[in-house]
Amino acid sequence: MTPERFALLTRRHRECLHGVKALKGSKEIATELGLGKSTVDSYLAEAVRLLGARNRRDAALALAEFEALENDQGIEITEKPTPDKIIPDFTGLVPPPPPMPVPMAPDGSTVGGAVQGGHAQVSSRLPLPIRRQGQLHNDMNLAERLFWVPTIAVALAIGFGMLATGLDVMTRVIGRLSHLAG
Repeated sequence: MTPERFALLTRRHRECLHGVKALKGSKEIATELGLGKSTVDSYLAEAVRLLGARNRRDAALALAEFEALENDQGIEITEKPTPDKIIPDFTGLVPPPPPMPVPMAPDGSTVGGAVQGGHAQVSSRLPLPIRRQGQLHNDMNLAERLFWVPTIAVALAIGFGMLATGLDVMTRVIGRLSHLAG
């Protein structure tokens, strides 16, 4: 593989190939880079194609070997954007927003949860039986799940009872109105 081929790789191609070199799967690489799994797979497939490698592992090993040689010889290859890239990489062009102030109660305690890294971590008093944004899965324990099963069943029964009662009242009202009109 020639240095020109390695020059075709973008920063994201290289980051994904470094993940493969570290024996990480696509999901792990995606989580680490803040990308989707399919996006990582497409970056890796494109890198394999650009380098002319047999598979992603060979591409990752070739990149590692090239970078080691590049560091030893002081060769510097500038990154060239690929012409068929659909979505440009704007990472780092906008500065990160300043941290939000921690909400404080009049007594000086934090509102809504603990403070970690300058950010208030909101913790709900009762874990809900749904997965919230940013969670990979619902992390309730067995006791919490056993609490929610009958609670949801009772709520559904009450809702159905209210619907049935409402329909019964409506039919009686319509019946009396038709009786008075007739």
